[in-house]
Amino acid sequence: MKLLTNKDIRQFFHHIMVIIILALFFCLFLSQMVIHDFKTEVFTYNYKVAGYLLKHGINPSYISSAFVEPKTEEEILAGKDFLDTLGYGVDMNNRLFSDGNMLLRKYRIYFISFVAMFGALIISVFFLYFKRQHNTIEKANTAMNAFMAGDATIRIDSNEEGSLYKLFASINSMTTSLNAHFEREKYTKDFLKNMIADISHQLKTPLAALKMYNEIIKDESGNEETVKKFITKTENALERMEILIQSLLKIAKLDTGTIILNKREADVSLLVQKLAYSFETRGSQEQKSIILNGPNHVALYCDVNWIMEAIGNIVKNALDHMEEGGKVEISWEETPVLIKITIKDNGKGIHPEDIHHIFKRFYRSRFSQDIQGIGLGLSLAKSIVEAHNGTITVDSTLGKGSLFTLDFLKLTNM
Repeated sequence: MKLLTNKDIRQFFHHIMVIIILALFFCLFLSQMVIHDFKTEVFTYNYKVAGYLLKHGINPSYISSAFVEPKTEEEILAGKDFLDTLGYGVDMNNRLFSDGNMLLRKYRIYFISFVAMFGALIISVFFLYFKRQHNTIEKANTAMNAFMAGDATIRIDSNEEGSLYKLFASINSMTTSLNAHFEREKYTKDFLKNMIADISHQLKTPLAALKMYNEIIKDESGNEETVKKFITKTENALERMEILIQSLLKIAKLDTGTIILNKREADVSLLVQKLAYSFETRGSQEQKSIILNGPNHVALYCDVNWIMEAIGNIVKNALDHMEEGGKVEISWEETPVLIKITIKDNGKGIHPEDIHHIFKRFYRSRFSQDIQGIGLGLSLAKSIVEAHNGTITVDSTLGKGSLFTLDFLKLTNM
């Protein structure tokens, strides 16, 4: 029975069974006493009758026959009729039958005492059982109140077996789940708070510039060359703001898990060829080259658009930090476990002081000469790769270039 899996209920039934067995033994003992006392009373009465008859001269042989020989129905009826005339029968008041009345009173006291003792034991077992259950529930209630008051570490003791402790284990699981939910909510609030602070901080500069450009354009409205110059500056500032906002929104969506990745098997070689083509014009203008190196038909399970953006941000970062004649090499390979994509450049490299910070949002190196960057490209790339359950690492030598490595597990159902 599932009910008996509860330790307290099992102990409760054990105690009840012990009490019932003791009661049965006591009843057997009491019944034996009743029989013994009844026999004693009957024989005492017979002794009295025989002694009385002997004292009054009745022949002993008649007395012996009266006690030993079997009686006929006629003799029994005759004796009954005679005693009835004397008022001596089974309907006689017990108080007139002194010996029987004393025996009855004696055993009434025995039975009342037995029932009282048996009842007290049963009540004690019930009391102890429900007291323990009450204490257990009160402890659980105290723990729950502490949790509701803000103590997220509190848990109800659920190490024992039984239905009640299964309930406590379920409550503990629920509190753990609620804790995780609270932590996610706290993370989301902190994330939004930081995001708003970042956006506010980053927009201050271009907004101030736009305000200044607008004032200059109004003041120099008659100077076509100046107006044209600051309109171009305004367009650049607006473009910078758009890139900033779009990047922040993408990172926010990735970090909060609100983006559903449209994953499918994609040929890595075709993916990087398309990516290289998008940088072809810039490479030609700046005399920088992009080299592709890897086998055909290497399948990566991913969201193509997002992966292209991640690799594209790394390539753009490389192009931003290299001189004319520089090159970026994108390579890929397949191992029994991983799909590995590397982006190597021969640019300026990353200062050792910056190597552990380049994936941080808005991080700008004090050694960087790039005044246009906003410090979100590599952070966004990292978020995209991690959203695909991948990893991104960097190795760099100052003055010789950098190597970014993207590793993805070969699992088609991730």
